[in-house]
Amino acid sequence: MRFASTDQYLDCAELVHGEDTEAAARALAERAVPLVQRAGSVVFRLGRLRLGIEDSRALSRAICEALRRALVAGGAPASMRLEHDRAQSTHVPSGYPTRTLLPHHDGQHCSYLTPSTRDDPSWLPEWREFGRSGYTTTPAHKMYQGVFIADPGEALSVTTYYDWLDLLTTVYAERHRRPAAEVPLGAVAEWLGRNLRAALDRQAKHGSPYPTIGAMLGVEEPMWHGLSFHHAEAELSGEDRERYPMSGPLARACPCGDCVGDTARLFCHQTLLATGRDWRQFRARWEVCAPSERFDLLFGHNLTMLHGGLAGGGHRVIEPMCLVVDEPSGPEYEDWLAASWRRRLPVGE
Repeated sequence: MRFASTDQYLDCAELVHGEDTEAAARALAERAVPLVQRAGSVVFRLGRLRLGIEDSRALSRAICEALRRALVAGGAPASMRLEHDRAQSTHVPSGYPTRTLLPHHDGQHCSYLTPSTRDDPSWLPEWREFGRSGYTTTPAHKMYQGVFIADPGEALSVTTYYDWLDLLTTVYAERHRRPAAEVPLGAVAEWLGRNLRAALDRQAKHGSPYPTIGAMLGVEEPMWHGLSFHHAEAELSGEDRERYPMSGPLARACPCGDCVGDTARLFCHQTLLATGRDWRQFRARWEVCAPSERFDLLFGHNLTMLHGGLAGGGHRVIEPMCLVVDEPSGPEYEDWLAASWRRRLPVGE
């Protein structure tokens, strides 16, 4: 198990011990932005302040607003706004004490990494929306994902992060038998774009409102486009067993032998097929754990990173605080996206 580095955990004492909360939030944001661009995520240790939930929530919002301003100053679209979504409780599948969330983007029906038109002029912004039904979050395009820990619950409060850029580049390099360091990012972006367009073209057949990891990595079998994985412990539905006859037998055992639950075992098969690594090997290569406590704020790049949740309890409650745009298009967005592929912002930082 690998953990986020110590510099990704930011002390927030100045927010309450200093005289100017706004200035302190601005200083925290200026420290956090380069970390988010480079490492993908940070944790603001608001829980250590031992404030109540209302004060902690207000400070989280102040930090997110400061981050928004700092990111816009660095070249993110001026239309980017803070979206404080409703509280989300933790669903634990029946028969299990905890749940594990598999890697995903928040708002996956309309918030996933795509090529910038700067790297792929043939890419159309309309392909940044995969589905218009069957989703549980808002239709806004989530560029950065904030999570306020309203209640850590009775089990682990661990968010897992996966470097999607490194994963894409690694798989592309291995498929093309080239050293990853020699692979142009533009080529990887175009490859991802082709895979997404293929998944969109096949949507009438597979019916999924979400682009799966398998689909984004170029796996062609319809089952890996149609089965969307989220809760590791969830049972495979009768409908999915009937639609994809191979799913039932595959769900009985997985390549690594560690996975618990139908969905986890199927996901393990998918990661082996798509990346050449079973779920145990996938985790060893890409998973980074970020533990949090009550009232902490986690903040990450929602497109260049995947995230999940490790062994969370049923009483865990989070409040999403995302930085979003309503239309992921236009010169500012394309510049920001091209720079994000390169782990930076268009200007400054």
